[in-house]
Amino acid sequence: MKAIFKILLWLVGVFIALLLVGFFLPKTSHIERTATIHAKPESVYGLLNNLSSYDKWMPWNQLDPNWKVEYASQTQGTGAWYKWNSSNKQVGNGKLTIDESVPNTKVVTKMEFADFAEPSFGGWEIKPEGENTSLKWYMNSNMGNNPFYRWMGLFMDKMVGAQFDTGLANIKKLADKGELAIKIIQEPTYTIEEITVSKKIIVYVSDSAANEAEIGKKFMQIIPGELGGFLKKSGLKMAGPPMAWYNGPGAPFIFDIGVAVDKQPAATEGRIKVRELVAGKAVVAHFFGPYDLTGKAYTAVGEWIKQHNKTAIGPPYELYIGDPGIEKDAYKVQTDIVFPVK
Repeated sequence: MKAIFKILLWLVGVFIALLLVGFFLPKTSHIERTATIHAKPESVYGLLNNLSSYDKWMPWNQLDPNWKVEYASQTQGTGAWYKWNSSNKQVGNGKLTIDESVPNTKVVTKMEFADFAEPSFGGWEIKPEGENTSLKWYMNSNMGNNPFYRWMGLFMDKMVGAQFDTGLANIKKLADKGELAIKIIQEPTYTIEEITVSKKIIVYVSDSAANEAEIGKKFMQIIPGELGGFLKKSGLKMAGPPMAWYNGPGAPFIFDIGVAVDKQPAATEGRIKVRELVAGKAVVAHFFGPYDLTGKAYTAVGEWIKQHNKTAIGPPYELYIGDPGIEKDAYKVQTDIVFPVK
């Protein structure tokens, strides 16, 4: 009995030691693999930015033929996601979201796993390499405060790295077969014209977002919530679609989002502010496509203004004519990008 008791004490001691050491281990783990893909950056980007293509090469998508997967209505670009359920322990349950995508440069994903409180962020960095593409696949995992998860973090590279190698090899095979030759992502469409803008009263809220995916979440909170409640309480009616002004093109995004109303409010409350949209000339791009591709329309309007000897006055703003929550095809959703000019 004494021998058994000593063994038990020893095991308890080892357990406590591992527990204590675990608290001092790194809270995050990093995995990355690189490969040279025999295809152009835009073709590689088109594959990675399109979730509907992942079954062709993503190793975990191929482990369980009976898994249950659900896709968002949008399967390309920032905000696209799919979630899955599987009885296979190597697959498990989770959700993958494209958190940011920069054409031909990078795709950032957020991965939420059922057994982890904190999401993991990863993705791909895409760089031209002569006639080929250098592709880096990485993942940063937050192991939290659980000491056992932190121990697991030490072995993440060995546990998951081989799957990264397999995924990159699968992409290389697709490229070698010529299956990346066609650019998967569809090009947006837009038309540009000069218009006359009438005077409008705008009620709005100022806010910020760390990335484009968070912008959408903030809009869904502010427009029907804060602004909708204020309009109802103040007896105001919307006199146009939701609109927004941005302080610069990059993250973190600082913006004003509001709506035109039928009359001047008697008073404001909370974060609600009032501004006047001055009447005058403007150049507008009627853009149809995923929001993360609107940069092309901004560039085109800038070139149009120069070619027609116009001068932009004041910041541009966006009008959200289409509702992506109703229209499932992102390429039918209209966003008007307006530049006041003289």
